[in-house]
Amino acid sequence: MPDQRELATAAALAVPRFVGSTALFHAAVAERMGVTPTELHCLHLLHGGVSDSPSELARLLGMSTGAFTRLLDRMERHRLAERAPAPADRRRLVVRPLPDRMAELAELYAPMARFVGERLARFDRRQLTALLEFLTDGTAAAERSTHTLPDVTQVITG
Repeated sequence: MPDQRELATAAALAVPRFVGSTALFHAAVAERMGVTPTELHCLHLLHGGVSDSPSELARLLGMSTGAFTRLLDRMERHRLAERAPAPADRRRLVVRPLPDRMAELAELYAPMARFVGERLARFDRRQLTALLEFLTDGTAAAERSTHTLPDVTQVITG
């Protein structure tokens, strides 16, 4: 039976393979829907209730507000999402996913959703807590690391 260090090493090596495989799966879903991976990511943020604010969505996607406006224009053309007045303040706009495309998205994700649900159902409370902490901390670390990446053009030309 592997010891603690061997298990940690195996887990550390498995993470990039898992991330790579899920990235390829998301790219395939985007292709099937005829959208870009960024548009798909935006749909996930909307569907997950992370935000409906155009400026916050732009920030979460790492885009300028102008670039996000162009993305949202494409999403509206593809009938993925719509702009709507905010219920609490009609001067403000919110972004809402459109139900037809969300149903299509749910159908494409159904096999993976089943797998994840079945696998998580086998975890006890302690394991779920550890997994959630890892994912939450890992998300924050990835976001921090994204902001500290060197500018490649300076590295190449500098």
